[in-house]
Amino acid sequence: MQITSAQCRAARSLLNWTQEQLATYARVSRATIADFESNSRQPIKNNLIAIEDCMFSSGIEFLPDSGDAGVGVRFRERKLEYINHIQLDRFNRCAKMKMRYAGQPFTCVISLDAIDDFYRTRHLTDAEFDSAIRKLQNQIFAAVERQAKNGIQDGQLIVTYGMLDTARR
Repeated sequence: MQITSAQCRAARSLLNWTQEQLATYARVSRATIADFESNSRQPIKNNLIAIEDCMFSSGIEFLPDSGDAGVGVRFRERKLEYINHIQLDRFNRCAKMKMRYAGQPFTCVISLDAIDDFYRTRHLTDAEFDSAIRKLQNQIFAAVERQAKNGIQDGQLIVTYGMLDTARR
């Protein structure tokens, strides 16, 4: 589902965020937010996904047009809890984050290969890997929350390139 400018304004209002805050959290320019909300310009696909994933990971659900009800925005039940601390595991070429889904603890594992594939690059340094994960944090959290119900196995949920790419829609 592609969100509308009205949904963006409404979601931002529910979160009590300014355009500047949304731009910072979604890692897009404030002009992108302002132009989108005023219907003067449609953001590129990746920016629109970043905006939507940022709001989703902050507890917003976008409701599609159901024929008789129209589009909408509401707070959703949040089942994912996470610690905003990423541990790099250089030996296994991954990053790990402790999380809970519906009260059940698990470890979110993000492989360096998934990040390399997402950015279409190779051989990231530890600092670049850490930075790339932080830039993708909202997309990672959105993908994890969408997959956690059925994807946690043996106390882990492994974030793959496919999960990140699916988040791009």
